[in-house]
Amino acid sequence: MEDRITTPQRYYGRVPYFSARGVTQNTTFPIRGFALYKGKVADLTWPAARVKQNGFANNGKSFIVPEDGVYHVHFQATFYADNSRDTGNNVNVYINADGATGNGASGNLGGIIQQHIRAKEYHTTAVACTEYFTAGTMLTAQTYLDGGASGGWVIPEGEVDTGFYGFMVSPSPDGWHAATPGQPMPMQKWTDFKFISETDLNEQTYDQFNALENRARVTGRRVKFNWPGEKETGNAVAWGGIYRNSTAKGLFEADTAAPGWAANTAINIPWDGVYLVSVIGNGRHDAQPLAGVQYIYQIGIYGNGGSGATPILISQGGNARTSHESGQLINDVVRLTAGTKLNVRFWGVNKATNWDSGRDEPTNGTRWWNFAVTYLGRGNYGNG
Repeated sequence: MEDRITTPQRYYGRVPYFSARGVTQNTTFPIRGFALYKGKVADLTWPAARVKQNGFANNGKSFIVPEDGVYHVHFQATFYADNSRDTGNNVNVYINADGATGNGASGNLGGIIQQHIRAKEYHTTAVACTEYFTAGTMLTAQTYLDGGASGGWVIPEGEVDTGFYGFMVSPSPDGWHAATPGQPMPMQKWTDFKFISETDLNEQTYDQFNALENRARVTGRRVKFNWPGEKETGNAVAWGGIYRNSTAKGLFEADTAAPGWAANTAINIPWDGVYLVSVIGNGRHDAQPLAGVQYIYQIGIYGNGGSGATPILISQGGNARTSHESGQLINDVVRLTAGTKLNVRFWGVNKATNWDSGRDEPTNGTRWWNFAVTYLGRGNYGNG
């Protein structure tokens, strides 16, 4: 009974997590915070007083995964500069995983690039991922400052400016590719004098935890497009690789967002319920840069097809530099219904300008575009 009930519930009573807020201060110029240097990657460090954790260990810089499982990790950094050029300086944020074993995720797992344009102003850039990590993997928040930057650059020390967070979604000791049993059985209340069969007991204990410890999930990677600005039709991005932890028909299968649109532009949602959804997207344009001007673009998540569809989630930003990426993160928990064809679309201004999906490295675009969807459970907002 301990093995079947008490032990598994420790994950859901208090899951492994970490939270670090406000970077270590190592400079007061031009403001108090963590100094950045042009052309350099910086591993951020965190003051012990602002770190909270359960299960995770840390060495002041990296947080160490306590056991194999699926984790969601989020990093955001605010940049401040006393000097910026009109077409912007690239600032990059990454989540890096080092020391992974087996089939655990490793390397730079997600990257967002944005251009910091205005001097003596704050600019926040965020990145997130949902990945399978093995015990001992070291998670580090990294930034990179443009090699052409000048002046003083700092990440402010304030707790609300910069943060690094992670938590276990499910333990999943059998790895990312272990097939999920699917949706957990509905929970039933016991009644007096009811005979409880072996099937009844398994459905309410073992089967429940089996599903929770290998939640249904899918990840889309490898996006490549090049199309004119203000494209309204067929602008759902196609995923070159879609990886799901089930071979069951209809369970997160790839689909077409709308008739006539490209293949692998949508993912079928299998059940009504609550889902953790995360998208990283980067885009670049080929128009000549203009001083103080950004070309606006947006990345949206849609629940159905067609050019007149309404987005579920959307993120809007700008790009100031020719042939340089600029990225956005969409990261949320949403309720979706069975049969939804979840798709991601890119739209950029200026019909005379072509937009593309950015560079191909390091491994055919897996860092710059990522679509992760994880089933969290049944539920309806405000209704049990």
